[in-house]
Amino acid sequence: MGAFIAKLLLPTVSSLVFLPTASVAAKRGFHMEAMVYFFTMFFTAIYHACDGPGLSVLCFMRYDILEYFSVYSTALSMWVTLTALGDFDEPQRSSITMFGVLTIAVRIYQDRWGYGIYSGPIGSAVFIITIKWKTVYTQQVGPGCCFGALALMLRFYFEEWDYAYVHSFYHLSLAVSFVLLLPKKNRYGGTGQSAVKLSCMTLCCCVGHSNRRADQFD
Repeated sequence: MGAFIAKLLLPTVSSLVFLPTASVAAKRGFHMEAMVYFFTMFFTAIYHACDGPGLSVLCFMRYDILEYFSVYSTALSMWVTLTALGDFDEPQRSSITMFGVLTIAVRIYQDRWGYGIYSGPIGSAVFIITIKWKTVYTQQVGPGCCFGALALMLRFYFEEWDYAYVHSFYHLSLAVSFVLLLPKKNRYGGTGQSAVKLSCMTLCCCVGHSNRRADQFD
């Protein structure tokens, strides 16, 4: 009985691997990406918890809403990771990011279980990056793509073997691919003492606004 319950809880617990992924992203200066990974962890964990025994109290939203945001946040995590790898300048960076946010939302509303929910964002992002690409970092891109491909294979081809274990390895492979593909440093995040820190003040844009105002008086 204990092993059965543990097996049911495994997809929920394995969702927590996105928490260290968010931590790594924040440490590298990718605060937007860190928030997306945390968003993914939160809704994926709650969604799977609703399937577990005695955890229905955690279902603070309707099951279909939790299911939608679990799939949506995962696809969005793929998009922001790949666009970060492209190292775009503004305003291309924000425009491309918002393009993914909007189109992924519409695509998943139409069909949240088809192959297109992941192949669409991945294919589009890879195409955009290929056009802009300057240097290929094989030690980063190669392993990251391999783990990403492994995650998708587990998700769409092997889940019927044993859902709890296979889906949990899917979570792990996906999180590892995000860490590998995310650049080592966000060049927009500053360096040294001027590096932007992720905090409530940063999220409210107070820090950036204050810095800009101070720069105007220098």
